Amino acid sequence: MSVSPVTVRPVPIGSGLARGNRRWLGGLAAAAFALTAACQDAPPMAPEDAPQAALVPGHAQDRLPAWFAQSSPVVLALGGTVFADHDEANGRLVFGVENAAAIPGVRAALTGLGVPASAYAIEVTAPIHNMLTLRDRWRPTRAGIQIHFGQYLCTLGFNVDQGGSRSFITNSHCTGKQGGTEGTKYYQPTSTVDGTVIATEAADPQYFRGGACPKGKKCRYSDSSRALYSSSVASDRGIIAKTGGANSGSLNVTGAFTITTQDNATDHFASGTVVNKVGRTTGWTQGPTGATCANVNVSGTNITQLCQTLVTSSAVLVGGGDSGSGVFRITSGDNVQLVGILWGGSADGKTFVFSPLKNIQAELGSVTATN
Repeated sequence: MSVSPVTVRPVPIGSGLARGNRRWLGGLAAAAFALTAACQDAPPMAPEDAPQAALVPGHAQDRLPAWFAQSSPVVLALGGTVFADHDEANGRLVFGVENAAAIPGVRAALTGLGVPASAYAIEVTAPIHNMLTLRDRWRPTRAGIQIHFGQYLCTLGFNVDQGGSRSFITNSHCTGKQGGTEGTKYYQPTSTVDGTVIATEAADPQYFRGGACPKGKKCRYSDSSRALYSSSVASDRGIIAKTGGANSGSLNVTGAFTITTQDNATDHFASGTVVNKVGRTTGWTQGPTGATCANVNVSGTNITQLCQTLVTSSAVLVGGGDSGSGVFRITSGDNVQLVGILWGGSADGKTFVFSPLKNIQAELGSVTATN
């Protein structure tokens, strides 16, 4: 089966979504990136120590600012504390702790500072963490995070073991030259943030002509390559970064998917099979499979990818830089089955194309991707 060419947005170097004159999902100029860590306040749970109405008599309200200035650094130096707040609306001080076991220590510290019990409340609340994104530095590395090569960015597809060596799989077009092994160097998240070479391209078969390949085209059955990890760089096999909800656009990592199985046998997926990917540009997205084992022309090139699967949804599923994302089925909770690797998509981002894992292993050799 053949389908119309997949159109992939070309974006000028500097805006970050194309690779020279090759129209790939995955290219991005290697400009310096400002990496941010955002934290969000968790809603407080029920107070453990005092009622929520104004606690301090009117004549003592003017002392709250001084009590807060004295108590905040002392309390936050204690283990298990989360926050200190001067709650002007309710006329009190509020201290957050991770669990009830921390309350006596906070109370003793406040008593020692002369802060009356009527002037404060102590609440058990969730700890506040820095929120890493898919574009931040990760050690150990995991699937779904940003990688950098040359002047471009892609996504780390999935970590594998092959013949006792640690590697990761990404796209063939996320190398210095698509098809053929030239020793492309990879960084994470970018070489400007961390100059460590995390891995080096080790396998990227040449594209072939003739046979099932259309006249005038060159073909493969997977857009995939393998990079061998540097011995000093730790990696988590079988772990995919999980962001805050499918098709939400979030890049904040809130947990992890675990690859418990891998589909080594399927290249014809049942229509409507829901699959997922996590990529550095659009995060976690999911949609149903449509055309399966389709032969796909890559827009703006003479390349045809044979026996590929298309995934289409009304939501935006893919954007430039998502190239290389591992594709998986959720089997139970956060346990997943790896089924392939994403390499392209439509101009509106509502269709992505992936190479089945069966095809990847036929070209790169058998790999173990499970946890």
